[in-house]
Amino acid sequence: MYYNANVFVTTLSLMIFVTAQQNINALMLLSDVPTPSFIVDLQALRRIAEPPLNDNGDIPSIRCPKNNLLLQPISNTKRNNKVMDCQFPTVEGQQAIGYLHTTVTRGRDDAIPDEDEPISTFLAEVDLDPTLCRNDAHLVLGLNNHHVGSYYWARSAGAGSSMEAPGVGYGSSQSNSKGVLRWLDEGGPTACNSNDGKRSEWVNFLRRHDTVQLLPNDGQDTLLEFYKRQSLSRIDEDRKGEENTSTRIFGISNEGRPMGSEPAVVCEWRCILEEGI
Repeated sequence: MYYNANVFVTTLSLMIFVTAQQNINALMLLSDVPTPSFIVDLQALRRIAEPPLNDNGDIPSIRCPKNNLLLQPISNTKRNNKVMDCQFPTVEGQQAIGYLHTTVTRGRDDAIPDEDEPISTFLAEVDLDPTLCRNDAHLVLGLNNHHVGSYYWARSAGAGSSMEAPGVGYGSSQSNSKGVLRWLDEGGPTACNSNDGKRSEWVNFLRRHDTVQLLPNDGQDTLLEFYKRQSLSRIDEDRKGEENTSTRIFGISNEGRPMGSEPAVVCEWRCILEEGI
């Protein structure tokens, strides 16, 4: 049988290229996640699991004991029958489990007179509605601190991801349902910053389309608000026939990823209310 070497090499190269493209397309990173969304750090979740979760990639269901919410893995993820309780604790010096992922819609250069007063303290507008966390969350160094380019290149890891960006407050916009980040003091980073000179100064350089994370002070209450928002979105979708653009809940992990790389998205959950509150 006669083989055309050129055809064989071309075909093989094409197969390798297609396979590589499929692998790339299959990998979803934190920066690909729609916002606003609730992010669960699976590595932190596994550390508190009792009994311990199997370290084989299985995704558990998560129950919020405070309000009977159940986070159930969507069927296209690897899942098991385990249901674990999680209160989403926020303990200083320990790695957080739940984060709020949000996109900057306006930076300091986009401040609007009268609307963003005082302009001297305005840092950024984000697409996270403060009612989703009951106006009780704070900005942290985050899970993918590449958003300000070379100025603040280091990524946080472990407990560092949930370290507060000191002196930065989060609250409601005066004109819409978006949130606003601003200095708590007119002196900005000089008055508010930590001794290392980096933990909050980077917020000065946020621009549109950058992504940041906030830490809700009560993750269970926040998830309940997400559930309510999802329910309203489903009703609107049924009435109008529009695509559901409600808030979503994703699980991320750095396991198996190169050191310093961006976390990969490994699962998604849906919210179910097990019984009346």
